[in-house]
Amino acid sequence: MTTASRTVNYAFRGLEDASGSPHADAGHPPVDRLLPRLTRNVSPAARTSVALLTGRHETSERFESLAIRLARDGHAVAIARPGGDTATALGEMRKPDVPFILLGSDTGALRALTLAGSPALRADGLILLGLPLLHRPVSGEPLTESPPRALPDMPILLIHGHDDQISPLPLIRMLTRTAPRAELAVVPGGHSVLHDDGHRWAAARILVFLEALIHAGHTPH
Repeated sequence: MTTASRTVNYAFRGLEDASGSPHADAGHPPVDRLLPRLTRNVSPAARTSVALLTGRHETSERFESLAIRLARDGHAVAIARPGGDTATALGEMRKPDVPFILLGSDTGALRALTLAGSPALRADGLILLGLPLLHRPVSGEPLTESPPRALPDMPILLIHGHDDQISPLPLIRMLTRTAPRAELAVVPGGHSVLHDDGHRWAAARILVFLEALIHAGHTPH
């Protein structure tokens, strides 16, 4: 399977769909997820590039609402399907002169941490949703990756459910104490922060973090 078939892309006005026809509704910014390839120039005015890595028992469809919200605010978003989240594949979506962010959920957050130091990516920030720190299963699927012992020195937003039983909040608080550039946002609900009671809060906090990266001048190296 090629990289192209493993990534769902979201974009804006001016893109063509898979048939090659421009979107007709010029009055409402479209969100394109039909392009059969990784898009380097998703939008000529993209404000950031965001690569979203899914976790255990999470499909790309579960993140469409967030991707659409980010796209409408000017961010180029690609949701990497399992097998399509290699450093080379994700690096293809980096856009010049805008921050590049890895956004991972559950085990996707662990992969984002692993990939953060890759020379092929040079991520400018990380967004970690429900970062798992214990070897507890999700829907019967075990954790096979090793939880981190420390966070890298870079802008990081961790969003965690107050009642998360997969990765208890006190452990996350301890982890962030040694990372001066990490921010912890606690939202209502459990492990699945984008689908529990705090999902709107989580999405809003992600937008604020991206805005801060833009205005802080965290552009690609």
